[in-house]
Amino acid sequence: MKIVEGNEEVPVIYTAHHASHDFADFNSRVALSDEQKIRFSDYGSNLTVPLNGIAVIVADKSRALGDLNRSPTDPDRFQTQDYAQPIRNDIWKPNEGLSDLEKANCQRNFYEPFHQAIIDKLKERDELTFVVAWDNTAHYLIGDYASGKTHLMKPFILSNRGGDNSPEAESDEPTSCDPKFMRILAREFAVELGERGLPSQVLLNFVMKGGYICSQYSSLRNKDVLQKLGVMSEVQSLQLEYDTIITHDQITLLPKNDNIKAMREAFSKAIAKAVAEYSLVRD
Repeated sequence: MKIVEGNEEVPVIYTAHHASHDFADFNSRVALSDEQKIRFSDYGSNLTVPLNGIAVIVADKSRALGDLNRSPTDPDRFQTQDYAQPIRNDIWKPNEGLSDLEKANCQRNFYEPFHQAIIDKLKERDELTFVVAWDNTAHYLIGDYASGKTHLMKPFILSNRGGDNSPEAESDEPTSCDPKFMRILAREFAVELGERGLPSQVLLNFVMKGGYICSQYSSLRNKDVLQKLGVMSEVQSLQLEYDTIITHDQITLLPKNDNIKAMREAFSKAIAKAVAEYSLVRD
């Protein structure tokens, strides 16, 4: 992984946990083409993620070597197929997938250090800190494929483990970030996007509710767990998912550099405004 120190304008730790398409020493065993490797990653997320926080923690290995946004006990953190549509591709050549020992080594060498880096940054804090999981999705269908309830990916989705299309908690689990902050951020982000000529639809918990990083690093959900790890400050977390059609040509994968710069600027401005307003209106 790579840790990029921010300018500390806002109390935010960003993670670009799917940014890489590097298979390291396993590359010769991969069945995917070079283009498919890139498409399996959150390509460009290392370019759009803001630099105005405490730090950005950027993955330098493919998610196939252990998805950093899944629980450490989730067997699906080692995917065997990519997310191509309508037909998923096998990641590994026949009989050349990761062995149990190799999975354990990936967990120890890639997964655990990444999450320890988040903890280490949080342990340095003594006041409210936000963790923002920074993701993207190709311009394709998202949703429940088994039931057929799918939707074309929307421009921006902010998630805090809340209810459908709402930042408020569902009955079965608490949110990872105060709904009040989520509403402020969504509003300000939409404004900043519109001012830069980017799509300005920002939805809340639409299909995507937030993965492991969002659910884990929150004292609203896991205060005791975090304190046992040495994290004493208040922590709130959220996830941003954006449509890569905004930042990259979906056929050639060529970057839209002006949009990439504008998106980073828009979120940076929006979260700075949201943090300032939230400090005045929170309970």
